[in-house]
Amino acid sequence: MERIKKRLRRNKLLAGSLVMVFLLAIFVIAALAAAAPAAKPAEAKPEIHPEATPPEMPDYRYDSRGKIDPFKPFVRLEVPPPTAKKAPERKLTGPLTPLQRISLDKVRVTGIAGSSSKRVAMVEDGGGKGYMVYVGTLIGTNGGRVLQILPDRVIVEEHVDNGKGKEKSHRVALKLHKEEGEGRP
Repeated sequence: MERIKKRLRRNKLLAGSLVMVFLLAIFVIAALAAAAPAAKPAEAKPEIHPEATPPEMPDYRYDSRGKIDPFKPFVRLEVPPPTAKKAPERKLTGPLTPLQRISLDKVRVTGIAGSSSKRVAMVEDGGGKGYMVYVGTLIGTNGGRVLQILPDRVIVEEHVDNGKGKEKSHRVALKLHKEEGEGRP
């Protein structure tokens, strides 16, 4: 009880001190404002001549030589050129997503979630970076597209050349890799 009374007294003393400092600051500002116009001599306003012409601005021309284009993207996403061992791959146009630059044999499914009507899968690339995949997501270097996401696998349809100059649709099932002790027995 005694501590509470001491605190209240200290708080009242602090509040009173703050009020005094505030009032003193207001008084000083008011005194300076009243004395300021008397200290400054009256300034003469510049005369404006309607016939005077404004100073001419120098002719400025922008020279872009040696400068970087600010609208050009910093990163260019391209498919690496095919090697001599591989069959010629389909040319994909436009910017490629990171998943479109990875072959399907390096993609690993690490998780599947959602209901039977709308599922989402988590996949990893060869470096361990994770991506969310939905039905219709473009994946793989052969222009693959996710067709279905089942509880234990992801079905991807990709277009491959059969060697005779014709493209063939090929479905690949990417199975969910479960860690030991995970899932149902």
